This record gives sequence, C-alpha cells and structure tokens, in this order.
Amino acid sequence: MEIMNLSSSLAGHWRGTYRLILNWLPDPDFISDSDLSVKSVANGKFLVLDYDWQHEGASQDGLLLIGNVNKAQELTASWVDSWGMSGKIMNCNGTISQDGYISLLGAYEVPDHPDWGWRTEIHCPTADTLKITMYNISPEGEESLAVDSSYTRVNRTNDELTPEK
Repeated sequence: MEIMNLSSSLAGHWRGTYRLILNWLPDPDFISDSDLSVKSVANGKFLVLDYDWQHEGASQDGLLLIGNVNKAQELTASWVDSWGMSGKIMNCNGTISQDGYISLLGAYEVPDHPDWGWRTEIHCPTADTLKITMYNISPEGEESLAVDSSYTRVNRTNDELTPEK
C-alpha cells in the first residue's frame, strides 16, 4: 500500500485519549484527552498527523510527517513533540503493510549514554478507530510501551468538527 491510498481512510479529525507511560515512576500513567488531525499534503505524497494532549495540566502537541516513494512500502518520517523532543526533529524510517499498518523507527540522544530507539506504530483496527503506539527502545534492544493513544473518528474532513451520523 502507498500513503496516497491510505490518506482517504485516515484523513479527518479524530478524538480520543493519549496515554503517556513513564515506567520508571511509581505511578507511571498520565492520561489525557487528545485531538488528532490527519491530512494529505503535497499532492497526496505525504500525510501530516497533528495532535494535542496534556501532561500535568500543561498543553502539549506534536506533528508527524510521513511520506513514501510511490509504489514502495518504505517510509520516511519526521516527528516533533513539545514534551518529548526538546526542540529536535526525530527522523524515522519504516514500512507500510498492504493493509495500511505503519511502523516507523527513529532514535534520540541521551547525554553521556548511547542513543535510544523509538518505534511508532499507526493503524486503524476499524474504519472509525485509529491507534498510535510508541515504544522506547534501550541501547540493549529492550522495548517498553511509552505512548498508547486511541482515537475515534469525528469527521472525515478537517473543515467541520461535528461527529458523523
């Protein structure tokens, strides 16, 4: 599948929950409401996922730009997030399966330590639900769930923010 084909099923406004998991804390879950806008840009060659969420009462937001070479399952992406990226852009590579499952892999710096990996997965379990999961990957390769977001479609376009009938 290509991003071009996937954009029609993902484009629109979504609403749900954003769960940040800080597994080193005794109370690791931080859950907030989240809005997600997905749109196709650059003649359908890219998808932009623009989302917001909250952490301890402070508004946060992020953006993920995903593209692929036509007729290839290989993806490139750039991700920014106001809470997790400290003003840096994470560049990612990944794949898109025939059924539209997106998997991206990037890395981020940890001062005085080897880089850590970051895996992002995006898929639609049903036509009107979207799931985004993100995993921290230690330098030793151990993965832990870091973000678990679930959304329900509000509208197929970003022009109106009223639920579909």
